[in-house]
Amino acid sequence: MNHREPLRVFAWCCVLAGVVIAASYAAYASYETTRREEAWFQRELRSESVSRLRQAIRDVDAGLRPASVIVSPWPGVIGGACVGAFGIVLVTIRRPGRSGAGEERRGS
Repeated sequence: MNHREPLRVFAWCCVLAGVVIAASYAAYASYETTRREEAWFQRELRSESVSRLRQAIRDVDAGLRPASVIVSPWPGVIGGACVGAFGIVLVTIRRPGRSGAGEERRGS
């Protein structure tokens, strides 16, 4: 194992972690949005206000929902992309090799 091997392992772990972070946060955002939407509708049902309930039913039928229930997946996707990009940068770093006594020099 040479001195660069731990760096390459860390770099590939960053790439993998970036993909996992982006995918899992997108799934979390979808789940949390659904959960918040259900909680919002339950609050409307418990409000005992006919006009609020009618409006909520119209909104659900039209596919609309309050902005407060929507969880954006973009922060996690961008964070995962940044971690993955950092790993890619680490993988692509080329350090000059050390010339030993038996190695030929390039360009000579």
